[in-house]
Amino acid sequence: MVKTNSLNLTCLLFFFTLEISFTKSIALNLFIVGLSVIFLMVKKRYFGLAGLFLLPLIPAISTFWSVMVYGSGSDDAWLLFSRTFAFAALGMMFAFGIDLEELLLVLEQKKVSPNFIYGILVVLHAIPDIKQEIRELKNASLLRGKRMTVFSPYLYLKTIFVAFNWRDQYTEAMISRGFDDDGKRMPSITFQTPVMWILISTSLIVIGNSLMILTF
Repeated sequence: MVKTNSLNLTCLLFFFTLEISFTKSIALNLFIVGLSVIFLMVKKRYFGLAGLFLLPLIPAISTFWSVMVYGSGSDDAWLLFSRTFAFAALGMMFAFGIDLEELLLVLEQKKVSPNFIYGILVVLHAIPDIKQEIRELKNASLLRGKRMTVFSPYLYLKTIFVAFNWRDQYTEAMISRGFDDDGKRMPSITFQTPVMWILISTSLIVIGNSLMILTF
């Protein structure tokens, strides 16, 4: 049995995403941004911390300026400004705090369709091969005197055709390993969410909603 917080953290982020989408609370948005800063610093994900403030900066300023000039005033402008950073904060926590493969295996044990789970896992594990294939395509193109860039349509078209050819190979590999669409699987690893993480998530939800209620 392995303890994991992947599903619990995903549910927490999903809850806050829905909440800030349908509520108007600058305090809640700032709370989420502050929570993300602490989370990324504890995880020592400084690249994500920089992205938290740099990536949403232009959209946030553009939204703020548009609402101030053509919209309903400063209150909504500051709300949308802070909400843009809050969404970015939730995205950074998901990107740098979740082990996607582990999350998918946890969801499988929660009765999500194995076809869906293992289809995504195949794609995840194929990413290094796809990158290698792209490098080989670029090198082959250079030998013919042509340079491929990220804007070359042929590069993407060729990669798609290669992926289609791999599809049958991956299907045969999964069947040879005993994968059955309708078969009952017995997981080799059982995942369990620590009680401490559940208590922390509940506390964060209570604190965030308390801030939202106090500011109304």
